[in-house]
Amino acid sequence: MADQVGTCAICGTATATSRRRHARYCSNACRQRAYRQRVNEPVMALDSFIGRDAELLRLTGLTDTRMLTLVGAAGVGKTRLIKEFVGSRATLVELASATDVARACAAALGEPIGEPVLSTLVRALADRKTLLVLDNCEHVAAECAALLEPLLLGCPGLTVIATSREPLRVPGEVLVAVPPLSITNAVELFIDRASANQVGLRLGDRDVLAALCARLDRLPLAIELAARLVTVLPVKELLARLDDRLELLNRGNRTAAERHQSLRAAIGWSYDHLSADEQHVFRCISQGPRGFGLDVAVQACDLPSDRVLVVLSALVAKSLLTFTAAGRFEQLESVRLYGRERLAEQFAGDVPGASAASLKVVRRGPAPAANH
Repeated sequence: MADQVGTCAICGTATATSRRRHARYCSNACRQRAYRQRVNEPVMALDSFIGRDAELLRLTGLTDTRMLTLVGAAGVGKTRLIKEFVGSRATLVELASATDVARACAAALGEPIGEPVLSTLVRALADRKTLLVLDNCEHVAAECAALLEPLLLGCPGLTVIATSREPLRVPGEVLVAVPPLSITNAVELFIDRASANQVGLRLGDRDVLAALCARLDRLPLAIELAARLVTVLPVKELLARLDDRLELLNRGNRTAAERHQSLRAAIGWSYDHLSADEQHVFRCISQGPRGFGLDVAVQACDLPSDRVLVVLSALVAKSLLTFTAAGRFEQLESVRLYGRERLAEQFAGDVPGASAASLKVVRRGPAPAANH
């Protein structure tokens, strides 16, 4: 007996279901829309929100936390996740272009900016119950910490949720790491965005889609940028060209921030805020495998072991590396390719007459196996 067909309660799409019951929703995105409708929260974006059920559940369990920071790599979807979580309950402060955190907060809250600004904010929020979201804090982390500690001490009704590529290191801060999507949700996101770019598109073998999303590190930004290319490249050819992803993935939403217009810009935002030593180590380790130990990093960087360890720790904190349970450091493939590109540029500057294009072996050489 063939499976019966149900209809999604949100979008009306047909849903293939088992013999016993019809699925009520066609996807996680529609299931989450239904939840928002039940709690009378508005949809906060024009496109579908896919995946992150586990992260939303974890955030729900942390509603009593007064200082919560979502940390994760460039393009992993921290901002979108927190907007879905808070809905319209919070005041959002976008800090990517801010030079004065306190003034940005006062402006977002609609408070008259008096001097000193911190005292003005404490007086304004002392007796109010307020949920404040600080988005993109990494480049002003020290300023955020200096502002938030006295604010949280002086305003018992204040709750702060921040998104950042590194912890703010405020007393009482609880960190929630935002990982890449699961492979299932990554494929679902690619299909959703690719189908929006070309109606009636046939994407073919799901295993090829899974391989594509895995090569893109399961990062939502990279997947969405790649999905725009289905109008000019078959998926298999797109997969074959991913060594050149930093050139290819450069057509973000026109209304997005500049750092989200391309994958290179997203990673470059982190790189540009590193110290000289951090940039040096970042470039050097990009030559090696995805996974490596301290000894490999010391050999690649030609620096004392203690200094390399300090810098690697900083790169982990800034979401440019991860440290695994197996005791190894790992880089996302996209991040490693960016490091190789910057290393090639450095070599081109050091070698008269050379160019980054002539040093493909550095920028585009085959990635060694992760465990070698």
